[in-house]
Amino acid sequence: MKAPVHYVRNTEVDAASARFARALDEAGVPPRGRVACLTANTPETLAAYRGTTWSGRRFTPMSSRWTADEVDYVVGNCEADVLVADVRFKDRLTAAAAHIANDRRFLVGGEMEGFRPWADIEAQSGEPYDRPLCGDTMLYTSGTTGRPKGVMRVHPSEGPPPTLVANAGAAMLSAFMPEGAKDGVHLVSAPLYHAGPNTYCDGAILLGADVVLMEKFDPEELLATIERYQATSTFLVPTHFVRLLRLPKAVRERYDLSSLSLVCHGSAPISVPVKRAMIEWWGPILYEFYGGTEGGGAMISSQEWLTKPGSVGKPRPDVELEILDDAGQPVAHDVEGTVAFALGESPFEYKDDPDKTAESRIGAGYFTMGDIGYVDEDGYLFLCDRRADVIISGGVNIYPAQIESALLEVASVADCCVVGVPNEEWGEEVRAVIQLEDGFAANDATAKALLDHCRASLAGYQVPRAVDYDDALPRTETGKLARRSIRERYWVGRDRRL
Repeated sequence: MKAPVHYVRNTEVDAASARFARALDEAGVPPRGRVACLTANTPETLAAYRGTTWSGRRFTPMSSRWTADEVDYVVGNCEADVLVADVRFKDRLTAAAAHIANDRRFLVGGEMEGFRPWADIEAQSGEPYDRPLCGDTMLYTSGTTGRPKGVMRVHPSEGPPPTLVANAGAAMLSAFMPEGAKDGVHLVSAPLYHAGPNTYCDGAILLGADVVLMEKFDPEELLATIERYQATSTFLVPTHFVRLLRLPKAVRERYDLSSLSLVCHGSAPISVPVKRAMIEWWGPILYEFYGGTEGGGAMISSQEWLTKPGSVGKPRPDVELEILDDAGQPVAHDVEGTVAFALGESPFEYKDDPDKTAESRIGAGYFTMGDIGYVDEDGYLFLCDRRADVIISGGVNIYPAQIESALLEVASVADCCVVGVPNEEWGEEVRAVIQLEDGFAANDATAKALLDHCRASLAGYQVPRAVDYDDALPRTETGKLARRSIRERYWVGRDRRL
């Protein structure tokens, strides 16, 4: 059964947002109040998000993949005054709801004791809402390395809601889309509780676009939806591209995608062959960004990328980027170091986690998300890997992302993860964990073919010492490998690395 797809006109978003803002006013939620939201990609999510931020409040979306314990933790940690939830997630709401007064709990799509129906919000006026304050969001990191961590700005913005220039998503869409397509149709197929889909959807609405919401990504359904609604822009992640490219050629050629003017992507690394294949298929309309919930950011167009394959671009005009050594000092061009961004006038902190906040600071006034990379002589940033993922074998730094990119070139590989495993002599050795495509056997012959490919395309020290197989590698919805859980299989019973 196909997941629902919702078409929401721009004017409908405005009216629904005004209704939600007035419902918050009526419930006595203060101007700087906080709203936690556990919903799907539905029109109600847009109303809750924009109604919250347009009325000077703080919005925290929650992942539908979180457990009841994680939902309870985040609702308490973000100090929510309001809880909005979808009835399909009711099994995760009991403990979280205890933090919130009954008249400030709203339920979408059904009934649950202690929650007000969404109809209470729809009864409000949809007339334009006077928005005297700019609200904000507090998103939580994915939680792949522990509990989700709230990224909070130390000094929330004052003044009116953001203009087209101030909104990052709108600014990027506006800069790269043809003039006539800016107020077209924006397609959302990734979860709105993630920063990327959220930012670009919000920006498209500010530009006047209608929105199409897919509740679940399906590769062929995405193509059909683009054709059906004549979508002009969308945000995707690399795993979406991989799944699209695996569609049979006849299926890929069945749909008219000519309406697309801009496809933004980010949130996870993309291999050079996959991106090149997508540009050959869809044309030079891919636009890549690099950044995080914490901030920062670089960007690159398809035309630039074709001259600098593998780069994630140059810093955005309002962003200062440096590559720093372990002492926090800038390094020369083409020298690897820690990727760092200036904190600026509105630094973030990880809520209630001063140690984690301190770990993110580096140099004089910079922060890092833990990535390692270098900048070439033309100012383009290339990422090597995350510092936490680096394998150190015999004192040599080995970057899994480079090896994974090579492995993904092999037809038998559906997905892969490279980790460091214990080695008595070298400390760690490189191990490849492979999820095979259907029709390929998990045997020594397949492993030999994979390792032969690595020997032909990588340095000797990068070639995995062995290959293991997995039926399905764990990934988040934004395509990030849950690498820690895979690595831990090999380190069970050890209290330290050798």
